[in-house]
Amino acid sequence: MNNEIPYAIPPRTAHVGGPQIKRVLPWSQKRTVGPFIFLDHFPSTPFAAGDGFNVRSHPHIGLSTLSYLLEGAVLHHDSLGYKQVLRPGDVNWMTAGRGIAHSEKTPEELRDRAYHLHLLQFWVALPVAHEKVEPSFTHHPANTIPEMKIPGAHLRVVAGEFQGTRSPVKAYSPLHFVDVKIEAGGSAPAQVPGHESAFYVLDGEVSFESPRGTITATAGECYFLGETGSTTLKAQAPAHVVLFGGEAFPEERFIEWNFVASSRALIDAAKAAWADGSFPQVPGETDIIPLPR
Repeated sequence: MNNEIPYAIPPRTAHVGGPQIKRVLPWSQKRTVGPFIFLDHFPSTPFAAGDGFNVRSHPHIGLSTLSYLLEGAVLHHDSLGYKQVLRPGDVNWMTAGRGIAHSEKTPEELRDRAYHLHLLQFWVALPVAHEKVEPSFTHHPANTIPEMKIPGAHLRVVAGEFQGTRSPVKAYSPLHFVDVKIEAGGSAPAQVPGHESAFYVLDGEVSFESPRGTITATAGECYFLGETGSTTLKAQAPAHVVLFGGEAFPEERFIEWNFVASSRALIDAAKAAWADGSFPQVPGETDIIPLPR
């Protein structure tokens, strides 16, 4: 890899809950951006009446999941007993800590009609001091997410802090996740000082300056910008991007299946618990995803 910053992080395809998705992180040559260790993009996908999104019950440790919905609805159900429908603009933040299981499905209200689903899901690794905290879940309705208007762009600070605006979403380390809509001819800042920073283009096209000249990024592309500099994204036509990043951890993180930890031993223990049934279970759900062999 040419590791001269900035550089592209190439998404790959995967299948989760039915539709084909774009998996941006982890990448073999750039596993994390700050504490962000995983990013799945479910592009706007049509479901016919009677079909639906169905991710069966599965476990996590050592991370928080950040689910951000753009279209449709998703029913979250977890081993703490929470049931919550996620709607456009809402945020679900689930901290696995020492262990949580959950499922994600199309709610009954949508199963008998056609609809579109468009979703972003991040995994945020927890600092070592917090990776075994008690699991928790919080839902943040769309109207609680702070918004910013700057000349030529509209921003929602979904998690963390960005240019003095702080999200109510509780994070365990300094980070930012910002939803940015740039107007035709507009621009928006893309970096936070001291944070590893990246952006992902959801729609349209943006350009920015680099030591190698002007770089153009189109829908479905991700760029890592490093942790220094003051990159500005410009758009000739309306564009939609998300900015993400944060302070990098000093320790390595291991990731295997749905588990993240600072040690292999923690992952091995979680695998054994899921395999033997002693891991926390989602109440009333017996259809689970088995441990991969």
